[in-house]
Amino acid sequence: MSDLLEEETPVQQPTQEELEDFKMRVSEWTKLDDQVRKLNIAVRERRTHQRALADGIQNFMVKFGYDNLNTNQGRIVHSVRKTKEPIKIHEIRDLLLEQKNLSGEQIFKAIFEKERPVVEKQSIRRVIPKVSMSLEI
Repeated sequence: MSDLLEEETPVQQPTQEELEDFKMRVSEWTKLDDQVRKLNIAVRERRTHQRALADGIQNFMVKFGYDNLNTNQGRIVHSVRKTKEPIKIHEIRDLLLEQKNLSGEQIFKAIFEKERPVVEKQSIRRVIPKVSMSLEI
Protein backbone atom coordinates (compact mmCIF):
# COMPACT_ATOMS: atom_id res chain seq x y z
CA MET A 1 0.00 0.00 0.00
CA SER A 2 2.79 2.42 0.83
CA ASP A 3 4.38 1.65 -2.55
CA LEU A 4 1.25 2.97 -4.26
CA LEU A 5 1.37 6.25 -2.34
CA GLU A 6 5.00 6.82 -3.17
CA GLU A 7 4.39 6.23 -6.86
CA GLU A 8 1.42 8.63 -6.98
CA THR A 9 3.23 11.61 -5.49
CA PRO A 10 6.76 11.75 -6.84
CA VAL A 11 8.92 14.37 -5.11
CA GLN A 12 10.83 16.61 -7.46
CA GLN A 13 14.10 18.18 -6.50
CA PRO A 14 14.46 21.91 -7.25
CA THR A 15 17.19 23.07 -9.52
CA GLN A 16 20.04 25.08 -8.06
CA GLU A 17 18.61 28.26 -9.59
CA GLU A 18 15.13 27.61 -8.11
CA LEU A 19 16.65 26.89 -4.71
CA GLU A 20 18.65 30.12 -4.75
CA ASP A 21 15.57 32.09 -5.80
CA PHE A 22 13.59 30.47 -2.98
CA LYS A 23 16.28 31.33 -0.43
CA MET A 24 16.33 34.94 -1.64
CA ARG A 25 12.55 35.20 -1.28
CA VAL A 26 12.62 33.71 2.23
CA SER A 27 15.41 36.06 3.22
CA GLU A 28 13.56 39.10 1.87
CA TRP A 29 10.33 37.97 3.55
CA THR A 30 12.02 37.60 6.96
CA LYS A 31 13.64 41.04 6.61
CA LEU A 32 10.25 42.59 5.80
CA ASP A 33 8.63 40.72 8.69
CA ASP A 34 11.27 42.07 11.09
CA GLN A 35 10.72 45.60 9.77
CA VAL A 36 6.95 45.30 10.20
CA ARG A 37 7.40 44.09 13.79
CA LYS A 38 9.71 47.01 14.61
CA LEU A 39 7.34 49.49 12.99
CA ASN A 40 4.39 48.08 14.94
CA ILE A 41 6.32 48.59 18.18
CA ALA A 42 7.13 52.17 17.13
CA VAL A 43 3.45 52.82 16.29
CA ARG A 44 2.40 51.50 19.72
CA GLU A 45 4.89 53.80 21.45
CA ARG A 46 3.70 56.81 19.45
CA ARG A 47 0.05 56.02 20.19
CA THR A 48 0.82 55.91 23.92
CA HIS A 49 2.54 59.27 23.67
CA GLN A 50 -0.34 60.65 21.56
CA ARG A 51 -2.91 59.53 24.18
CA ALA A 52 -0.94 61.31 26.91
CA LEU A 53 -0.84 64.51 24.86
CA ALA A 54 -4.52 64.14 23.93
CA ASP A 55 -5.52 64.12 27.60
CA GLY A 56 -3.77 67.45 28.16
CA ILE A 57 -5.24 68.98 24.99
CA GLN A 58 -8.70 67.73 25.91
CA ASN A 59 -8.48 69.13 29.45
CA PHE A 60 -7.42 72.52 28.06
CA MET A 61 -10.23 72.55 25.50
CA VAL A 62 -12.83 71.65 28.16
CA LYS A 63 -11.46 74.16 30.66
CA PHE A 64 -11.62 77.08 28.23
CA GLY A 65 -14.69 75.97 26.25
CA TYR A 66 -13.09 75.19 22.90
CA ASP A 67 -15.00 72.69 20.77
CA ASN A 68 -13.07 73.23 17.53
CA LEU A 69 -9.44 74.16 17.19
CA ASN A 70 -8.16 75.16 13.74
CA THR A 71 -4.53 74.27 12.99
CA ASN A 72 -2.39 74.19 9.88
CA GLN A 73 -2.65 70.38 9.87
CA GLY A 74 -6.46 70.26 10.14
CA ARG A 75 -9.14 70.84 12.73
CA ILE A 76 -9.14 69.28 16.22
CA VAL A 77 -12.69 68.56 17.32
CA HIS A 78 -13.68 67.92 20.92
CA SER A 79 -16.89 65.94 21.40
CA VAL A 80 -18.88 64.70 24.36
CA ARG A 81 -21.19 61.69 24.15
CA LYS A 82 -23.65 60.54 26.76
CA THR A 83 -24.07 56.78 26.84
CA LYS A 84 -25.64 54.32 29.20
CA GLU A 85 -23.18 52.40 31.33
CA PRO A 86 -22.55 48.95 29.83
CA ILE A 87 -24.24 45.88 31.25
CA LYS A 88 -21.74 43.78 33.16
CA ILE A 89 -21.77 40.00 33.02
CA HIS A 90 -21.75 39.65 36.81
CA GLU A 91 -24.94 41.77 37.00
CA ILE A 92 -26.67 39.36 34.60
CA ARG A 93 -25.39 36.35 36.54
CA ASP A 94 -26.59 37.82 39.85
CA LEU A 95 -30.02 38.60 38.39
CA LEU A 96 -30.38 35.07 37.03
CA LEU A 97 -29.40 33.54 40.36
CA GLU A 98 -31.71 35.82 42.39
CA GLN A 99 -34.73 35.74 40.05
CA LYS A 100 -35.05 32.06 39.12
CA ASN A 101 -38.84 32.34 38.81
CA LEU A 102 -38.80 34.83 35.87
CA SER A 103 -39.62 33.76 32.32
CA GLY A 104 -37.36 34.53 29.35
CA GLU A 105 -39.19 37.73 28.39
CA GLN A 106 -39.23 38.95 32.00
CA ILE A 107 -35.50 38.28 32.31
CA PHE A 108 -34.91 40.21 29.10
CA LYS A 109 -36.88 43.19 30.43
CA ALA A 110 -35.13 43.03 33.81
CA ILE A 111 -31.71 43.10 32.15
CA PHE A 112 -32.12 45.48 29.21
CA GLU A 113 -34.92 47.82 30.25
CA LYS A 114 -33.55 48.51 33.70
CA GLU A 115 -32.37 52.08 34.29
CA ARG A 116 -28.62 52.34 33.98
CA PRO A 117 -26.49 55.34 34.87
CA VAL A 118 -25.54 57.69 32.03
CA VAL A 119 -21.81 58.20 31.51
CA GLU A 120 -20.20 61.10 29.64
CA LYS A 121 -17.43 60.09 27.27
CA GLN A 122 -15.15 62.79 25.91
CA SER A 123 -12.88 62.46 22.92
CA ILE A 124 -10.85 64.53 20.50
CA ARG A 125 -10.10 63.77 16.90
CA ARG A 126 -8.39 65.51 14.04
CA VAL A 127 -10.37 66.31 10.92
CA ILE A 128 -8.23 66.75 7.84
CA PRO A 129 -10.03 68.57 5.02
CA LYS A 130 -10.38 66.64 1.79
CA VAL A 131 -8.64 68.22 -1.18
CA SER A 132 -10.44 67.82 -4.47
CA MET A 133 -8.14 66.90 -7.32
CA SER A 134 -10.70 67.63 -10.02
CA LEU A 135 -10.92 70.95 -11.81
CA GLU A 136 -14.37 72.43 -12.16
CA ILE A 137 -14.48 74.89 -15.04
